[in-house]
Amino acid sequence: MKVSRLVIGILLFFTACNSYNHEQYIAKFKANVDAEIDNYTFGESDSSMLSHTSNEKLEQIKEERIANDRFYADNYSWYQLGKNLMLAPKEAKEESIKYGFERPYYFLEFLKCDSVVSPVKNVVIKEVKDRLFAKYHRDSVLISGSSAKKLFAAVHKYERSKYFFFINVDFEKLKSAPDKQQKVGAQMMNTALNRLKEKVEIKDQRYYLVINKGEEIGVSESIFTIGKNIYLSGNAQLDSLEITDPEFVTKASLSTEKSKFNIKTWEDALKMYEIYGK
Repeated sequence: MKVSRLVIGILLFFTACNSYNHEQYIAKFKANVDAEIDNYTFGESDSSMLSHTSNEKLEQIKEERIANDRFYADNYSWYQLGKNLMLAPKEAKEESIKYGFERPYYFLEFLKCDSVVSPVKNVVIKEVKDRLFAKYHRDSVLISGSSAKKLFAAVHKYERSKYFFFINVDFEKLKSAPDKQQKVGAQMMNTALNRLKEKVEIKDQRYYLVINKGEEIGVSESIFTIGKNIYLSGNAQLDSLEITDPEFVTKASLSTEKSKFNIKTWEDALKMYEIYGK
């Protein structure tokens, strides 16, 4: 997400005045990031779509993009920030809060924004570079450009984590959220459970998870619990059937390789949360 020109103007204003106040600086920055999300505008890459789409449909697309951006910002995790900073989630949280950012998304955007001129940013970016160079050796690391965005792209490239993007769904909060955000929540839930499905093995006609924590696959513990309970419930049903119809259990095809979760609506996601998440 790009920070608006208004943000750039405000940041340069504070710098020009040579009266850097970190708390004031980041308060303005966070406020304008929120404004950027809530007042989404189409860009040059949308020009073709704009000329062939009705105003009603464009408004719907705009609402969906706002919902996606807001969901992403609200659910961005310490795990994900840590992946970018090459720190454990707890360390990333401590780093962020130390510099006045209680939410990880805003701290990363602050670091990535090219217009930000801040001693805090300089310190953090240097530390990330040092970690990257120390782990992969300075001579072997190629950063194509001097911007912070290029640095984080390099981190992503060299770390090569399959679960770089963390998934969390705050069901209680989303109960009162707009329909568009609820739809995004259902999509994220579906993605997370299909990640978990990849870590299920079949032994003696029962389901077994080969991981112990959601963090191992980049999903929250609440979603991990839902997935775990789905498979435990399946095992309980098989236990009961083995008493009444053992032949059925023996012949049952339990493979998870071709099957996928297919959660299409918020109502479906919420129902799974209420049955398996508590």
